[in-house]
Amino acid sequence: MAQQRRILRLQNVILQTAANHIQRELEDPRIGLVSITRVKLSPDLTQAQVYWSVLGDEAEVRTCERGLENALPSIQRAVADAMQTRVTPKLQLRHDPGLEHAQRLEEIFTKLREERGEDEEPADDAGDGAES
Repeated sequence: MAQQRRILRLQNVILQTAANHIQRELEDPRIGLVSITRVKLSPDLTQAQVYWSVLGDEAEVRTCERGLENALPSIQRAVADAMQTRVTPKLQLRHDPGLEHAQRLEEIFTKLREERGEDEEPADDAGDGAES
């Protein structure tokens, strides 16, 4: 149980450090508004998969991916400085298409509502029934 808490804590350190480093320190124009979505750290702390996402088409995703791969040594150093462990995990960057899928689904739902002639309802007012 303690090992699992340690892994969760270290995953959070990696996520926060990588996200802050990408947003504040990197000046590569290929890297757009990248979101670090999650980190999966191996139980032996030697490997960490860092999942990222960016909104845009396939070309923009590939361009951003190349920029992140070039910046990987810099991100790795920032994570090593932030972690207070004897071993620093080797980072592997993985694209997470979850946000892009969610955006496409929202576009499909919007198009369906438009085709049906339905007005979009604000999410705040949907079914709260508080206005009696």
